[in-house]
Amino acid sequence: EWPVYLPEGANWYDFWTGRHIRGGQVIKTAAPLDKIPLFVKAGSIIPIGKLMQFTSEKPADTLEVRIYRGANAAFNLYEDEGDNYNYEKGKYTVIPFQWNEKEQVLTIGTLQGAYAGYLKKRIFEIVFVNEVDGINTNEEAVKRQVSYIGKKTNVNKGK
Repeated sequence: EWPVYLPEGANWYDFWTGRHIRGGQVIKTAAPLDKIPLFVKAGSIIPIGKLMQFTSEKPADTLEVRIYRGANAAFNLYEDEGDNYNYEKGKYTVIPFQWNEKEQVLTIGTLQGAYAGYLKKRIFEIVFVNEVDGINTNEEAVKRQVSYIGKKTNVNKGK
């Protein structure tokens, strides 16, 4: 075990357990040799892709998107060809994500930009993290699948 200070002004989630923890305190946390303590600020959006050794090994057509509730959040998913400098010429895409804590709605915005071979259709598996779902690398997490074709889409937590 070792002590970890979680800054005040925010709440936190233990990545490995999904436990929600109040900020502004020192907690004792497990620190085994094979697992570093990792905490995620409430109001975060974290995409998790397939395990790969290099960027073009597998298509990124399915992404898990974890929502750590507790505050509003925003995230831009940026992608480019991954093997050249064409991004300097505007050859990339951005998909904006916004979490509205009050409304409990995730908005996946309209796809912006393009490059040769960009994904026109993909699956986002949305996970609202808690002590059961979205912990560690939990394959069994309750996921809301969204088929995304570049158009603005809303995902209500309760529906």
